[in-house]
Amino acid sequence: MLAFNESQAIKYGLKEAIILHKVIFYILLNRKEDRNLRNGRHWTFNPRDKWREIFPMFSKHQIWRSFKSLEEQGALVTDSFNRMAYDKTTWYSLSDAMLKECLADEYWKKAIYKSVKPIYKNAKPIPLNKKIIQVNPY
Repeated sequence: MLAFNESQAIKYGLKEAIILHKVIFYILLNRKEDRNLRNGRHWTFNPRDKWREIFPMFSKHQIWRSFKSLEEQGALVTDSFNRMAYDKTTWYSLSDAMLKECLADEYWKKAIYKSVKPIYKNAKPIPLNKKIIQVNPY
C-alpha cells in the first residue's frame, strides 16, 4: 500500500512524497527505539538495491533523483557514517523543520506509537535441564 501526505506531494512532488513518507517512518521509529543516533540526529540508510526493493514501482534512477530532490528542497539531510571507505551508502535524516513538523503531526504520533517490535509467538526457550546430544556425522 502506498502512503503519502498530500501537502508534501504538492510541495515536493508525488514520487518524493511517497519516498519521504517511508523515510519519515523509519527515522521516527529509530528515534523511538534510540537507534542510529549520530551527530544529534536519528538516521536511516539502505543500499540503492534495497531502496529499489522498498519502492519497486520506481526505477533506481527515479529513487536516486527523488532523494536528491528532497535534499535540495530541504526536507532531508544526508551524511555518511559507514565503517568501510568503499561503502558509499548514503544516510538520510530529516531536516530540523521536517522533524518539527512530523513530531507535531497526530498521524505520526499514532503511527509510531502503534508500531511495535515483532513478537515471535511460536518461539520457545531452550530448556536448561535437557541433555545435549551430539551426533557423529560420519
